[in-house]
Amino acid sequence: MQNLQRNFLIAIVLLLPAPLFGQGFTTQSVVDTRIQGGIGSLVDIAARVSGRSLHDVATTTYLQGQQLRTDDATSGMIIDLKAERMIEIDHKQKTYSSVTFAEMSAAMERARASAAQSRAKEEAKAAKADPATANKKGEVNVKYRVTVDRPGSSGSGMIAGCKAERMFITIFLEAEAAAEGKKAEQVGTMVFLLDQWIAKDAPQGRALAEFYRLYAQKLGREFRSQVQGLQALFATDARLKDGFEAASKEMQKVSGIPLRSTTHVVLVPVNMTFDRALTLNAAAELAAAAAKSAEAEKNKKPKSGFGGFLSSVVSAAEDASKAMDKGNQSNNTPPKQTTLLVTVDETQSISPGAVAEAMFAAPAGYREAKSKSF
Repeated sequence: MQNLQRNFLIAIVLLLPAPLFGQGFTTQSVVDTRIQGGIGSLVDIAARVSGRSLHDVATTTYLQGQQLRTDDATSGMIIDLKAERMIEIDHKQKTYSSVTFAEMSAAMERARASAAQSRAKEEAKAAKADPATANKKGEVNVKYRVTVDRPGSSGSGMIAGCKAERMFITIFLEAEAAAEGKKAEQVGTMVFLLDQWIAKDAPQGRALAEFYRLYAQKLGREFRSQVQGLQALFATDARLKDGFEAASKEMQKVSGIPLRSTTHVVLVPVNMTFDRALTLNAAAELAAAAAKSAEAEKNKKPKSGFGGFLSSVVSAAEDASKAMDKGNQSNNTPPKQTTLLVTVDETQSISPGAVAEAMFAAPAGYREAKSKSF
């Protein structure tokens, strides 16, 4: 999840031309991800079992010229633009895997081809089972729009010693569905609210922007089939790509880089208007509930072994089931806007200074393993 957030920021960060590759920087930040309801509880349990946490993850980013490394307690990632290579590090297993940009491109092509083959097989199977209705399927269209709001003087503050200005970018993905021969009807909206605190004078800003500019260029060259920009990250659905590319263009109009970035993923029922204030309040409530739960866990007698793990899973599943039952108790219950996910990435400190070349290589004593991603 942390890597997803980092990739998302790579995709939307301001790309300014600036030949500032001499100075190095080390940045400390904290990443926190909250998922709504019982599903979130299950995800938290799965994360604990795997040795990873989604909450308050201390992260360090090293930047020196055309090399960038991001590390937390369990994993790391190195992007080397000179070698056109990405290295994934597993600190728990003490392993690493390496993949070139060209190999990434080939893997994504294979995935796209495999998905197309699977769809063709399913369609052929459906046609064989019922030829009369095989082509009478509904169609879903997704339209996107992007809005930008800068609160001005009321939305400014200090982050990691830098003055930052608040900026909201809202991406609306509005879905319409139409049965065969019928008029399309709206079925709901998915909203990505990007709450960015942007600093114009962050010491690493121009060097980081230049790194990402060259990174995008190299991906554009290697990922020819995905065209450019976010399509490489959201290649599974071009409609998502278009929406995020539009948001990226809006970010490029603003000078600076985000030092605090909060991403809210929200579902809005049909015929309802997105309420930003409600979303921000929901995020605050989610954080407060998580803090209360964490405090309760500290005071609870730990249950060891598989029995303790099983008890936690059952408890989380019961919570999820109760939530679903509550939602289904009455058809008269009005639908409401729902926040599914909130991710916060906040910079804590920025330290200028050269970064050793060894930081951009696989750690000594780690063994090479096959990439899990490609």
